[in-house]
Amino acid sequence: MELGYWNLRGLGNPLRLALEVAGVDYTERRFESMEEWHTFRDGALAKTGVVPFPSLPYMIVDENTGVSQSRVILRFIAERHGFAGDDEVERTAAAMVQEEASDLIMAYVKVGQAEDMEAARKEQVEGTVRTHMERLEAFLADKEWIAGGSSYTYADLAMYETLEWMWHLDAELEADYPKLRDLHKRVGELPAVAAYVKRTDGDKPYIAKPFTPYKLG
Repeated sequence: MELGYWNLRGLGNPLRLALEVAGVDYTERRFESMEEWHTFRDGALAKTGVVPFPSLPYMIVDENTGVSQSRVILRFIAERHGFAGDDEVERTAAAMVQEEASDLIMAYVKVGQAEDMEAARKEQVEGTVRTHMERLEAFLADKEWIAGGSSYTYADLAMYETLEWMWHLDAELEADYPKLRDLHKRVGELPAVAAYVKRTDGDKPYIAKPFTPYKLG
C-alpha cells in the first residue's frame, strides 16, 4: 500500500493517522514540488493504471485498486479496517462530522491565502470557525466518540487533526470548547496515534508543521 501527498500536513495527516491506527504496512511518497509530482503522475503513477483520477493525495491499495480524493481515501481505510461506524446511524454521523471538519479546514486555508491575514483570521474565527465548533461541541455532548458508538471512527481522527489547525489559528479556541478538547486528548491517547506523533525518524516521520504551504503555515 502506498500513500502519496505533499511533504506537509494538509489533507494528508488524517490519512496517515488512519493508516497508523489500522496497523497496515504502507509506504509513503512525499512530494516537494509541483514538478516532482507531475513527473511522477505522468510517468510511474500513470503506468500503474490503478488511479483513474490522479491527484494528491492518492493511495495505491494493490495492483488492481487505487483511490484518490482525501475524504474518499479516509473512508476507504476506515471501512476496510473496521472504524467507519457500526451501523447506519454511526456511519451517517461520522460522514457529517467529516464534512464539518472539512469546512473548518477551508476556513483556515482562506486565512492563509488572504492578503490581510489578521483581518481574515478574525473574520473566519468569529464567523465560520466558531459557528461550526459550537455545533460540533453540542453534537459531541457527553459522548465518548463523536459518532456516538462504543469506539472511535475516522471522524474522531479527522477532528483530532482539525482541532490542531483551529488551535493554531486561535489559541483561545482550545479552552472555549472543552468537550472537543477532551475528544482530542482521547484520540491522542490511542496507542497508535501516541506513537506516531512522537516519531521523528525513519521513512514516515510525523509532520508537525507546516499545515499548509501558505504564509500562515
